[in-house]
Amino acid sequence: MEEYIDQTLLVDNDGDTSVVPTLVITAVDGAGKDLPDVQVTTAYGSDRGDLVIQPGGGYDVLTFHGTDAGLAADVRVTVKDLVPTDFSVSAAAVEAKPADAAGRPLTKFDAFDQVILKNPNDTAVAVRVVYLVYDQPSAGASQQAIEVVPIGGLTTVPAGGTTSVAVSGDARAAVQKYSDGPAVSVKTCFSR
Repeated sequence: MEEYIDQTLLVDNDGDTSVVPTLVITAVDGAGKDLPDVQVTTAYGSDRGDLVIQPGGGYDVLTFHGTDAGLAADVRVTVKDLVPTDFSVSAAAVEAKPADAAGRPLTKFDAFDQVILKNPNDTAVAVRVVYLVYDQPSAGASQQAIEVVPIGGLTTVPAGGTTSVAVSGDARAAVQKYSDGPAVSVKTCFSR
């Protein structure tokens, strides 16, 4: 736990097709004991059956909530459901670029109005966009996600094309609040 984001959950997929898991994630302390007062949620939806995991695996970002959240040292994961999907097994990530209302490029540190999504694949893909805000830990401590806010909903990006997702509601409030902060990120994930 030294100066890096350690809340990522690696999700294996040793099969030859893409799958959509629904995971039950339990926080545990350093001794491996359950922390029943800690709720674990995900940024990309592996706990909700939203995240597509391609062959070879993928990852999700975890957040911990509750009075004992600071005691969480690890997680225990069980697979509640696993659904095969016809999602491309070789699709490349969709690029997310913040922009103003007129479509001019901005950075993730600006108060952006939309996210332009660019699909490098030769087939249409469905993605979700997430705005992540990280804390500023003291030296030697790991960095943790303190806010995870969806931008828009499930969005299909055409093959080799672009589309945009408006920043509104809770996402707009989060971008306005944290845009000049030092630790924000705009990410896409394959979803259903």
